[in-house]
Amino acid sequence: MHANPSPGAAAANSRHATKELLKRLRRRLQSQDDPPGVLVRAEARIEAMDPLNWLQAQLGQTHYYWSSREGSFEMAGIGEADVLVPEGAIDLPGLFAEMRRRLSLEWPSLRYYGGFRFRETDEIHRRWRNFAAYRFIAPRIEIVRQGEKTWLACNAVAGSPEANRMAYEAIEADVQGLVFPEAPLPCPLPPIVGRADLPDRVAWDALVEQALEAFDRGDLQKVVLARETEFQFDCESPLDPVGMLRRLLRHTKRSYEFCFHPTPTRAFLGASPERLYHRRNVYLESEALAGTRPRGRTDALDKALGRELLGDEKELREHQFVVQNLRDHFNRFCVSMKHDPAPSLRRLRKVQHLYTYMEGILREHDSDAALIAALHPTPAVGGSPREQALSWIAENEPFDRGVYAAPVGWVGFDDAEFCVGIRSGLIEGSTLALYSGAGIVPGSSAAGEWDEIENKMASFLEALYDHPG
Repeated sequence: MHANPSPGAAAANSRHATKELLKRLRRRLQSQDDPPGVLVRAEARIEAMDPLNWLQAQLGQTHYYWSSREGSFEMAGIGEADVLVPEGAIDLPGLFAEMRRRLSLEWPSLRYYGGFRFRETDEIHRRWRNFAAYRFIAPRIEIVRQGEKTWLACNAVAGSPEANRMAYEAIEADVQGLVFPEAPLPCPLPPIVGRADLPDRVAWDALVEQALEAFDRGDLQKVVLARETEFQFDCESPLDPVGMLRRLLRHTKRSYEFCFHPTPTRAFLGASPERLYHRRNVYLESEALAGTRPRGRTDALDKALGRELLGDEKELREHQFVVQNLRDHFNRFCVSMKHDPAPSLRRLRKVQHLYTYMEGILREHDSDAALIAALHPTPAVGGSPREQALSWIAENEPFDRGVYAAPVGWVGFDDAEFCVGIRSGLIEGSTLALYSGAGIVPGSSAAGEWDEIENKMASFLEALYDHPG
């Protein structure tokens, strides 16, 4: 659910809000109360507005967006107050410790947003070159909607008096240049002039056959194969990622929605239905989401497809790999845990999945680095046994997954949430590469898994071919 503001309310309120915001930020930076290196924040309440529509209006900026799956929280941000990328060997405990050092309980909605690559050791393809092994940012200016309340906020890194003065002046210039649209902006797309699938249908059939042979030899129990589908558009300027996301959201529901746009020509965006984990202090939630059928065109057909999915031995076996993996990790990290006794259906707009919910109480709240290392990649995006499946993917899949199917989300002072970056795409100039995958197990057919990927891509495909203006 997204905000539906009254016409003109946002623009009428913006002048007072921006003045108040800058006044609070200047006062805080001049106080020199904050240790060097920590994030300083100022917030001002504003009238309800659509954060994503506002974000699209901010031209000449880097753009960042996150929305919770239930729609109760949205963040639309521009610029970068702080960026964390690896400078050498990956140190996950050090990364999360550094984010916590720079954050503060004083501002519950102040977060770092970002994610990881699917595999740290992969050679980075040129199209992913702006996405390192991990990249987390604190936006410079944000609009945050939480429930019925909306804030305008800005962030800066505390430093010396001179550094604080320069940070304030940079934010002041950006704030004064903000645009507050009074009506929904159009999000047209240029004509699509080409499509290419990697692997193509012939290569896909051969790849699935290789996987089935690996099962027969006992090398693997499950492997998840993905496809990169690239669309070329007839345009000279880079595609608009925020407009693209707005189009996508017309065709999705019950999904985490995100956009990471670090350079004018590249952006990673998507609408993922799958949570990796959500941690609030020591309370941990996760889920298994594996096994797929399309939605039916009638209520009777939809229910029949759901019953078929719940009784499909192959799909249940695939789902059980994920459930068992989660159960093992929860038993390792938690003092207590529980999960659904049997899978249920999670119905999305175009597909329905087998779903098992799991929750537990962690032994230690400082567990994010260990959770990321343990939970990613799940058997739903990698396979089983994990290391053998990942090696098989690295040797046989003909493209770099980049951030696709990797942990994407946010980190707060004492909480964090990551989804699995599926149902996603990468904009590179005038091209959009879509990514989706299918779990291959004994009994899988190449044709059936190809069709499953098409079903999973359906919302994105509809977004490309509709004509909302």
